Amino acid sequence: MKRLCYTSILAAVFIFVALSAGLSADPAARTVAIKAGDDMKFSVTKIVATRGERLRIVLTSRGTMPKLAMAHNVVVLAKGTDADAFINASATARTTDYIAPALKAKVIAATKLAGNGETVEVTFDVPKAAGNYDFVCSFPGHYLGGMRGVLTVK
Repeated sequence: MKRLCYTSILAAVFIFVALSAGLSADPAARTVAIKAGDDMKFSVTKIVATRGERLRIVLTSRGTMPKLAMAHNVVVLAKGTDADAFINASATARTTDYIAPALKAKVIAATKLAGNGETVEVTFDVPKAAGNYDFVCSFPGHYLGGMRGVLTVK
């Protein structure tokens, strides 16, 4: 009898955890998976989306360097934002994942920083205005190394 009770409790906990994990994801969002590594390149540099679409960007960091020296994020910038100026202003903003607090209004969506072996994500509504929106890695030096892309909204 004790064994049956223990098994029932274990099964209930497993089902709860499985359902909770599934409920945390937004089933209406389309997922774009991006990988990044020590080469400072995004595996995806072009994303095409529909106005108002729900989008989930999942970034996985693969590499060998420690997070302090090599971390990645994805920051989607508002249309018309000067990416160079954004990166320059954010270079010393370590406590805010290299996003300058004064320029936070220029950010549509951003993941946290991911170190080697970590995965981070952000879910957001694509802007309703058609056009091109830059996305960048704001970790110092990465944008200059080519870690950038474009979200095209149609």
